[in-house]
Amino acid sequence: MPGLSQSPLLHWIRLLAGLCLLLSMAGVRGAGAPDALPEPQIKAAYILNFTRYASWPQAVLADAHAPLVLCMMGPGSGDIARQLQSRTAGSRPLELRTISRQEEAGPCHALYFGPSPGAPERARQAALLIRLRDQAVLTIGDSASFLADGGMINMMMVDGSIRFEVNLTAARQSGMSLNPRVLALADRVLGGGTR
Repeated sequence: MPGLSQSPLLHWIRLLAGLCLLLSMAGVRGAGAPDALPEPQIKAAYILNFTRYASWPQAVLADAHAPLVLCMMGPGSGDIARQLQSRTAGSRPLELRTISRQEEAGPCHALYFGPSPGAPERARQAALLIRLRDQAVLTIGDSASFLADGGMINMMMVDGSIRFEVNLTAARQSGMSLNPRVLALADRVLGGGTR
């Protein structure tokens, strides 16, 4: 339907769905305001939910109870990793690793890139995303260039809240798939056809 994305009702439905998803991701209980949560806690909740709603090729995660290795790289990743201690992605415990070099990304099932504020960091991010292009690694980032560099999910701050966009083409190229619930909540889906 033309103009549906501009509907105020649709905006509020998406906002409510996003809030419910965020609260379920963060494990928040009670009447606390979501904007009172620290940014690393909110980002950690999103990252955790992305791992729960992603599917890897069976050969990559053949054992249903083996840990899901979530690697963290870049600014702010340590604060986010602390929020994810002792968490699970479905039936799998998260095994958190902080990495600083491309060579350390080999065992990762998911990889979070913190914001890349400068050209050297962006070049490093782009090189690693190229290296991971055909591997089943869920790539999650936090920079304006992340999808253009070949990342799968990019988080961004919009009007004081965290939103996200998806590069479905990159996910498919790596053999990954994302649950339609994630795609429905994304602000933008590249390579997903018409919405």
